[in-house]
Amino acid sequence: MNLQLLRHGMGRLAGLSLIVGLASLAGLAQAQVATHTELKQAASQRGVTFTAKVSDAAGSPATDGVVSLVNAKGQSLGSAFVKNGEATIEVGQQTSGRVYADYSGSQSFRASVAEAQPLDTGTSTLPDFTVTANPTSATVSPGEFATVVLTITPQNGFDQMVTLSCSGNPGASACTFSPTTLTPPLDSTTKQPLPVNSSLQITTQASSGKAAVVWPGSGSHIAFAMVLPGLLALIGLGATRKRAGLNKLRVLGMVALLAASTLGLGACAQRYDYLHHPPVQDPGIQAGTYNITIAAYASNGATVTSHAIQFALTVK
Repeated sequence: MNLQLLRHGMGRLAGLSLIVGLASLAGLAQAQVATHTELKQAASQRGVTFTAKVSDAAGSPATDGVVSLVNAKGQSLGSAFVKNGEATIEVGQQTSGRVYADYSGSQSFRASVAEAQPLDTGTSTLPDFTVTANPTSATVSPGEFATVVLTITPQNGFDQMVTLSCSGNPGASACTFSPTTLTPPLDSTTKQPLPVNSSLQITTQASSGKAAVVWPGSGSHIAFAMVLPGLLALIGLGATRKRAGLNKLRVLGMVALLAASTLGLGACAQRYDYLHHPPVQDPGIQAGTYNITIAAYASNGATVTSHAIQFALTVK
């Protein structure tokens, strides 16, 4: 009898525990508030930023819980805690297919799921263009040049003339565009503007040695300075034998001889100055990495549209 009473008591205790457990779950379910989750995505410098907003039916933000980001295959793309109704998750690149935010819920809030809205690229309907470079960097030695193909891609019917320029290039270098101004052509079928290219050549200057100097009074000048007065003197001497009245010619020969001596002294002075103060050697472009800004702008008379990209030039 005692054993039967014990078994009967244990059965009643187990039934009571089950009833208490079910009541607790029912109370917990009644305590949890239904939630609504909204998931948005926007392009960022790092890739794509997903922002999940979790709130109750009245719009009040959820205060706790975790949001997990998953794709259509159920693969996790990251997770974040909910703070003041929001959870932000950064993804390194744009995902393909559908993406969902799975809110886990908490003691106070029920779980909910939401699909991401279309990517917000911040596009505009105003005419605009983009500028890209191929390649985006180059390595050259002094004296060499780098060639870059720039592409202007019109958007929203942009058909204005674009002017190109560069800045930030180092000394002993130059930028040459071919062409400097360009206008997107129209497609013969769709009548829509098409991309257009320009070639940019960045030239660099190598180190130059000392320039050869031709001295005044050297070479043919010295020979001329020596022969001319001597020739005039001989003519003067010959003439004095025939005509005593031609002494003026002899005087002219002496003057020419003095002029030749003056030229020779001047040449010697310039040579002396060169030997003691030689010209400075041109070092050319210096080694290093330079960030060159390539700018493109257009104006319709009322507004100016401009864009700029960076090109890395490395000089060995």
